[in-house]
Amino acid sequence: MFEAAIVLLYGLVAVAAMAVTLLEGWANHDGLTFHRLAGLFACLLWPLTLVVFILHGCITRLLTRLSRPMA
Repeated sequence: MFEAAIVLLYGLVAVAAMAVTLLEGWANHDGLTFHRLAGLFACLLWPLTLVVFILHGCITRLLTRLSRPMA
């Protein structure tokens, strides 16, 4: 259930970013240029940085707990 919510949130953020990128191109009458396609691809990848930061925090917290001496 939690994983489905995360995937849904990731998808919504990526789709929103892609929509803004497409609307920007439409408003400027640019069409699909190489830079626009690169921007659309980046819209799919940038939310991964959020996943990396969350995983980093979880791993750091786990390692901190494991390195403390048990009292």
